[in-house]
Formats: sequence, structure tokens, C-alpha cells
Amino acid sequence: MKFFTFLRSTFSEPTGTGSASRVLAAVSIGACIVWISYCVFKSGNMPDMSGPAMWLGASFSGYGLNRISGAIQSKKDDEK
Repeated sequence: MKFFTFLRSTFSEPTGTGSASRVLAAVSIGACIVWISYCVFKSGNMPDMSGPAMWLGASFSGYGLNRISGAIQSKKDDEK
């Protein structure tokens, strides 16, 4: 049960609300790992990594934008 508590805390904001950007980033990482593993096992060679790099960059840019918007929102709340 501690593992599920850890996962719940990992994929949620400090306020306890769920974080879609963290979940999407984790799913993207998992998909890239599976895709690269499949290519390596199927062909025996490492595939070109430009596609997964761009995919992960796009995934984490969503998480970064979410964190920036949260920081801006908390600053606005502090000013009130």
C-alpha cells in the first residue's frame, strides 16, 4: 500500500490535486522506452533517437508550462 501512496503523491501537486502533465510525461517516457526496446530487440541496432527526443521534449514542455503557470498564479495570489 505504501507504493500506491507514493505513486499518488508523485502524480499530484503539493495541494493534493492530480497533475495531468505529470501523468502525460510518465506515459510518454513509458511509450518511448517500449518503442526503443522494440526497435533494439527487433533489429539489433539502436534506432535514430531524434524522434523520441523531440517527443519527450514536447511532453516535458507541457509539464514546464504547467509549473510556470502555477508559479505565476501563486505570485498573483500573494499580491492580493
